Amino acid sequence: MDKETVLQWFCSDVDFLVTKVLKQYWYKSKFSYLNKPRPDYGLMLLVRGSVDFITEEGSVPARSGNLVFLSKGSRYEALFSDEAEDYLICFDADEERFLSCVPMILSESVDLTCFEKFRILSEENRYTSRTQLYNKGSFLLLLDSIVQSVKNESDTHSNIINLACELLEKNEKITVLQIAKNCAVSPSLLRQLFIKRLGISPIQYRMNMKIKQAMYLIESTNMTVNEVAESLSFYDAAYFCKVFRAHTGMTPKQ
Repeated sequence: MDKETVLQWFCSDVDFLVTKVLKQYWYKSKFSYLNKPRPDYGLMLLVRGSVDFITEEGSVPARSGNLVFLSKGSRYEALFSDEAEDYLICFDADEERFLSCVPMILSESVDLTCFEKFRILSEENRYTSRTQLYNKGSFLLLLDSIVQSVKNESDTHSNIINLACELLEKNEKITVLQIAKNCAVSPSLLRQLFIKRLGISPIQYRMNMKIKQAMYLIESTNMTVNEVAESLSFYDAAYFCKVFRAHTGMTPKQ
């Protein structure tokens, strides 16, 4: 299961049925589907606090602002932090495509339109009895907002990665903190985006870039190993050779 497949499912001709709409408050609480599987699908928007979904495959941490997709038939234990708060919409579908999958973060932070649709659907069901037809219509509008919000978030993250890579390539002395500031994100989020999109951290990206430059200089110029190491700001030639071998499997001379 991946995010794109879930979003495509939301946009398909599947008949979705809202089974429950909740606004939940937790205080160092836990809820378990380990003994019996989850009976329906769920979309949880974490408004405050955090929750760790513990499964046989490992832990899926969710933080304030995250949108989580919960699969029908899945088994997990949800461990909530102090004063956690969330909106939860439970639903079923006539096509059971994602049975028993582990919880998945669909979005790090949904946009305001999507958040408002969650809030309105929850508040209206909390204080007023709504028909299934009304809930179904509101839910479909919510799914559309989720798809647009995740797409916009993906585009924004791509722009952040592109800008960060450009800054790394133009200035070898720029720090991760300075890059994050230029991209208007926190250093931790910048690192998360790099690992999620490229599989490496910003520091590793910079080192890969240096090794590629070193390979070019070694193959295309008469520079010595010491000169290459100095030109690329390595501490000394010995450290450069160690890093070079770790990345390429051979020494610079080889």
